[in-house]
Amino acid sequence: MQSDTIGKVSDVDKAFMSKTSVSNPVDAVSAVAQPPKLSQRYADESYKLFSKVSVTDPTPEEAFAIRNKCLWKILPFLCIGYHIMYVDKQTLGNSAILGIMDDAHLNSNQYNWLSSIFYFGYLLAEWPQNWALQRFPVAKWLAGNLIVWGGITLLHIPCNSFATLFVVRFFLGVAEASIVPAFLLILSMFFTYQEQAVLMPIMWSVGNASPITSGLLSYGVLWIKTGTFAPWKWFMVITGGMTVVFGAAVWLLFPDNPLRAGFLTPEERAQAILRIKKNHSGIEQKYFKKYQFIEALKDPKSWLFFLHAWSQEMANGMTNQYSLIINSFGFTVLQTTLLGCVSGIVSFFSLASAALVLAKTKNCRAWVSLVAYIPGAISSILLLSLPWSNRWGLITGIWIRSTVGIPYAVVMIWASNASAGHTKKTTVIAMYHIGYGLGNILSPQLFQPRWKPRYYPTWTIILVVACILPSIIIAYLRWYLSKENKRRDELQHEVLVADTGVVEEVDNDGTKHARLVDKNQLDLTDRENPSFRYVL
Repeated sequence: MQSDTIGKVSDVDKAFMSKTSVSNPVDAVSAVAQPPKLSQRYADESYKLFSKVSVTDPTPEEAFAIRNKCLWKILPFLCIGYHIMYVDKQTLGNSAILGIMDDAHLNSNQYNWLSSIFYFGYLLAEWPQNWALQRFPVAKWLAGNLIVWGGITLLHIPCNSFATLFVVRFFLGVAEASIVPAFLLILSMFFTYQEQAVLMPIMWSVGNASPITSGLLSYGVLWIKTGTFAPWKWFMVITGGMTVVFGAAVWLLFPDNPLRAGFLTPEERAQAILRIKKNHSGIEQKYFKKYQFIEALKDPKSWLFFLHAWSQEMANGMTNQYSLIINSFGFTVLQTTLLGCVSGIVSFFSLASAALVLAKTKNCRAWVSLVAYIPGAISSILLLSLPWSNRWGLITGIWIRSTVGIPYAVVMIWASNASAGHTKKTTVIAMYHIGYGLGNILSPQLFQPRWKPRYYPTWTIILVVACILPSIIIAYLRWYLSKENKRRDELQHEVLVADTGVVEEVDNDGTKHARLVDKNQLDLTDRENPSFRYVL
């Protein structure tokens, strides 16, 4: 048994991946019937469990019970995490109307750069953070970054200049780069693709309701009178402290993967993995596989997801401009803090509605995302066309744009679900968030002081780049992946696809022997696995 097939696409996979390779169905059947093989070192983490215990597939009742256990133990942590993360992301925007501009002697351009530098740190750290998420226990790495993130938020308090805030914001971005990728990996370990498509908008609805929390916090701290300790500093104390406490809770209570889920019995842990085997993806693999990394870079859909993330985030500069824009419509600071809550309400209900549709309808990710871009486009049109005197119409344009949180949540988990193989999946997630980071570096620069107060060029760019372009990308992605699924369905009738694979084991005395295992334990990529089907 040779292990030199590791890191290469086998002849079996090449035969399947190219229709021209299947010119002789008899030869194809003979080839494809050979199961893929690799060393136990490179097998999925689930292999270690199944090599020790023998467990049958869970019954529907058992699967339902395990799913509910995972929901109750995993989902609350992820929802709270998203909410705290988004409250923290709005600290700069809320601080802008709470006094940080005067205390740190910031002008508008410097303020914009404080938004951009966060994403420079995010961008530079994205790949190392995703590598670390593969190499180290996911929950522990996530918890460590949360604690560091909260600590850096607290470090805003002594800052009194652009230079000091610039440094702090950079390292804040470095810490955040691990958060969403970690959440995506955790979702993929415990839930099926269909469940993930529903759960992600639910998590995002809780996260995007953060303007309610941050708005009420801003309103509350304005009433705290403590001399030189300004309201924006109290805001940092509260949000940074929450993040540190939550990070500690994740470290102590959150499982790294199903194999270490203390709320499941040993048998349930195995069944939890079997329950999601229709994903045709493993749960975790600690070794970096160069060929999977290269495959991700060569895969066209990886770049389409990257481009979508970049284009959509070209509008996200509004996050830190939101309070300033509402304030510019003529509302007082107190009114602005409360009016900011409305976008959180719109986000919550729109994402909750999207989750309901996704729960009831299969393969509708693209359609749900496309519909959600319509209010975003209307938002830009209203902000471009309404007179400045119509401040309630203008603020309505700001509020309805909150629906674009739907395609961000849906397409992000879609990108993860459309890839298999742990190294490839983490690479695709990293690429998606690098696109996200690039968009967020550029988007604050759209709000140039010379374009105040109407920002006509800004809303035009957002309409074209952040609404129309990502809609085209999503429509093409659905067509592209649907076509690939049909091709695989046709080939499935022509060739025999093995459901098992071979893992080469080495005993303590050096003796090698082969073990036949389920193919999902081999950490195959979506291109290597003929049984993989892309969700739509």
